[in-house]
Amino acid sequence: MKTSAFLFLSLLLTSGITVTPNNLVAYDEDVDQQTIVVWLDNQYLEHGDSFLKQVEEFKGKPRLALRKEVMTMLKAKSNYSYNKIKDQIAALVQSGQIRDVKRHWIINGFTCTVTAEGFKTIKHLDGVEQVFVKRRPAVPSGTNMGPEYLTAIPTSRFDIESATSYPWNIKKIRAPEVWSELGITGKGTLNVVHDSGFKLDTPPLAETIYTNSGEIPGNGLDDDQNGYVDDYHGYNFDDKSPNLNEPRIRRGTNIHGNLCAAMIVGTFETGTTQAIGIAPDAKWAPVIGSSNIEQAVEWGIEQGADTYSMSFSHPNLGEYRSHWRKVLEHGTLCGVVFISGAGNFAAGNNAAPIPVQMRNPEDIPNVVLGVAGVGQEGERPPFSSQGPVEWNTDHYKDGQVDKPDFATINHKVPCIDPEGKLDNMASGNSLAGPHMAGIVSLMLSANPDLTPWQVKEILLNTAKDIGAKGFDYQSGHGFVNAYDAVKATMKL
Repeated sequence: MKTSAFLFLSLLLTSGITVTPNNLVAYDEDVDQQTIVVWLDNQYLEHGDSFLKQVEEFKGKPRLALRKEVMTMLKAKSNYSYNKIKDQIAALVQSGQIRDVKRHWIINGFTCTVTAEGFKTIKHLDGVEQVFVKRRPAVPSGTNMGPEYLTAIPTSRFDIESATSYPWNIKKIRAPEVWSELGITGKGTLNVVHDSGFKLDTPPLAETIYTNSGEIPGNGLDDDQNGYVDDYHGYNFDDKSPNLNEPRIRRGTNIHGNLCAAMIVGTFETGTTQAIGIAPDAKWAPVIGSSNIEQAVEWGIEQGADTYSMSFSHPNLGEYRSHWRKVLEHGTLCGVVFISGAGNFAAGNNAAPIPVQMRNPEDIPNVVLGVAGVGQEGERPPFSSQGPVEWNTDHYKDGQVDKPDFATINHKVPCIDPEGKLDNMASGNSLAGPHMAGIVSLMLSANPDLTPWQVKEILLNTAKDIGAKGFDYQSGHGFVNAYDAVKATMKL
C-alpha cells in the first residue's frame, strides 16, 4: 500500500474584521472592493446565549417538523428586514457603490461587494446591526479530474450479505455490527460534505451520490429556481458553478473531499467486496464554499441534509467567527448536525498554542461536534489539536469552552484513490470528522426525528473514556462507536 500525506485541509485565511454601527472595531475605510456580509437587526437568535434557551423551548418537538417551522421563521424575518431597506440597496447598486448583492435567510442579512464609499454608507443604514469582511474565494484552475455530473447513477453494489471484509477503521467503529445486528445502514439520510477535491465518478461514491430531483443536469438552466444552475449533485458556491471536481495541481491530485465522503457513505472498494463506508446506504452531496458558508448551508437544508461534514480549519478569523457561529446555530435549529475535525495543530511546523489549536469551525460550541481521534491501537497522534478554546467576541461571551467534543479515528487510515481503491494511507483529523458523520447518519437513519441536541446527548452517554476519566482536552468526552450510539438511539 502506498502512503500519501493527505493531512488536514488547512485553509490559511486572512483575519475577519467586524464593524458595528457604533464603531466598536476600527476598519481601514481606504480599502476598496471588499466583500462583506451584513447582519440586519431582528435576528432569529438575537443574543449570544439565545441558542441554548431556544433548545429548551423546542424540547419534545420532532426534528423534521422543527426544520419546517424554523425555516419559515428565518425566511419571514429575512424578508421583513430586507424589504425595509431594499430601495436604499437598489440605489447603492445603481450608484456603483455596491454590487453582487446576495440575500441570505440562514442569517437575517446579505452579502455584497463594496467600494470604500459604499462601505461607509452600508454601515450607517437603518437596521444594520453588524458588518463582517469576508475573505475572497480561491478558485483553482486546471484540468478537471472527472465529469461535472453523472449521466447515469450506477446501482449500489452494497448489501450486508455480500460484504466479505472491512478495513480496520470500519471494524473499530463497529459499523458492521450495526448493519448485521441492528439492520441500520444509513438509508434515508443525506450527508453534505463541505470540502474540495471531489471526483464524482469514483465507483464507491458514484453509487451513493445525491441527485436533486428538481434539476435537469447539464441544460444550463435553474430548473428548480433556487438561484443555482445545474445543482444536480451539489454546488461550488465560490466558483458559482456546478463544477465540483478539483483540478490536478502541482503537488499531485487532491481528492480530499473523496477521502472524507468515502468514510461516510462509500460502498465497496472498487473491484472488491470490502465495505469501506460507515453508512453505505446513505446519500452524500458535495459542496465547495469556503467564502460562502451561508449559501452552502441554506442549500444543504433545502435539499434535506441530515449531517454536514467540514474537514477544514480557518485560523485568525477574529470577530468573523461570530458570523460562522450564528449561521451554524440557525442551521442546527433547522435539524442539521454539523461536524468538524479537531485540527492538526498540536505539533510540527503548523503547531499553535492553546487556546487556538482548535480553530473555526471546530471551536464553535453547542452546534459543531469537534472531533479528535486515535489510531488502531487507541494511541493519540501528537498532531491532534487540543482544547480548551476561548470565545470572547463582541457577540459571544462564553469565555473558556471545553473542546474537543469527542474522538473517533484519525491515524494511518486506509483511504481511496481516485479510482476507488484503498491505495492511500492517511492521517489527520480530516478523517475524524467523517467517521463521526457516518455514525450520526446511522443514528438518524434509525430515528429520523432525533434533534441535533438529542444526538449529542446520546453520544455523551455512549462515548467511552480513552484518556483521563471524564472529559479531557485530548479526546473530549471519549471515543464514539456506532453500535452503542445506534443501539441507544433505537431505545428512544
